[in-house]
Amino acid sequence: MIPILVLLTFSIPIFGQEKLQKPEPKLEQILPVKPEKDSPWTTDPDSFREMEVLDLIDESNSQRRWKESQASFLAALKGFEDVSQSVAKQREDARKEVYKEDRYEWQKRAREEVREKDFARQIAEARNQAVQNLIKAMNTLDKIENPKVKENDPYIELKASIYREYIKHQDSIKNTLQVIDFLERYVALDDKFEREAEPHRLLALSYERLESGAQKVRKIQLSDEYKEQKKKHLVRFAELHYGINSREYNAILDRVARDY
Repeated sequence: MIPILVLLTFSIPIFGQEKLQKPEPKLEQILPVKPEKDSPWTTDPDSFREMEVLDLIDESNSQRRWKESQASFLAALKGFEDVSQSVAKQREDARKEVYKEDRYEWQKRAREEVREKDFARQIAEARNQAVQNLIKAMNTLDKIENPKVKENDPYIELKASIYREYIKHQDSIKNTLQVIDFLERYVALDDKFEREAEPHRLLALSYERLESGAQKVRKIQLSDEYKEQKKKHLVRFAELHYGINSREYNAILDRVARDY
């Protein structure tokens, strides 16, 4: 009888005890997964290719470096896009293949796993090459010292475009510190970039990952600092993406007010 009594004791709720609340959903569950259709953060590489030529800049060395940087940037875009399309085509063709030797389901799954690993390898190699080209583009652009060139719109737009692509690659592999670093550089380039919703969405997600990591190692003060940054960018995203008069904006404000 003793085991039964013990079970009964634990099954009786304690008077006044609060019900356990479900954990708040992660930002990935409540925020859009993609930027707005007309956002410069679109994944369409063609949207970055129409760049104004620096006709007004007579400093030939600066213009040469600008064009070299643009060439590396476009190589990063085209190289990764070509491999992505190739992998998509290979995956589509693979679905149509029929292997008569696959008598059992586990054989089919094993073949698919091998194939997917190869696709992942191709994408990883293409991403690494794209990142190398983007770093080269950044370094070449940074060699330009002429202040008039650096204040010119084509210079700023090219640097912003390079940063966007670099950030997207780093975010895809969850290199959170790099994402935050370059997002902060991006919004500092010009006020118009700070007014884009997408950087704030990515910053909120990145700070949430850091917050979660700090919690796991019991670094409470650091976790709280990351949380404040997360909330700041979450509210800013909601303001820019939904508008301050929207139901979604008010819902996010309410979530933040509950120390989300």
